Amino acid sequence: MKRALCACLWLLASVAVSAQDRGVTVFDQNCAVCHQPKGEGAPGFAPKLAGTLGERSKTEAGRRYLAQLVVSGMMGPIISGGEKFNDAMPGFAALSDEEIVAVLAYVMGELNGASTELLVKPDDVLAARRQPMSPAAVRRLRER
Repeated sequence: MKRALCACLWLLASVAVSAQDRGVTVFDQNCAVCHQPKGEGAPGFAPKLAGTLGERSKTEAGRRYLAQLVVSGMMGPIISGGEKFNDAMPGFAALSDEEIVAVLAYVMGELNGASTELLVKPDDVLAARRQPMSPAAVRRLRER
């Protein structure tokens, strides 16, 4: 019985680590070119992601916005961390739902300290795919 319990715990830990690793890989391959490794941002070009998105994960609307942002992209002026940005972020709808959930888990969890229950779920990504928005509409959604 103890062996079975230990095996289950090991399996759960390895699944969690591999999901986190997947998120880092997706981030490094798709997001870091603009937002920089570890989400540090590029002044005047791409906002910092690390330590700046925690409030968004606290509401269902915030989590749905984040899913929509990754699926559809965003365009237009924003203020993030007190800095103005006026550029476009491409959508990443070509990523699988699992990749989007993984990258957002990395950004929200690892880079912003959100707890597991506050992470974007597959249903949030599915909702974003079912009702795609223009990048300008996503920016307006951000302002709510």
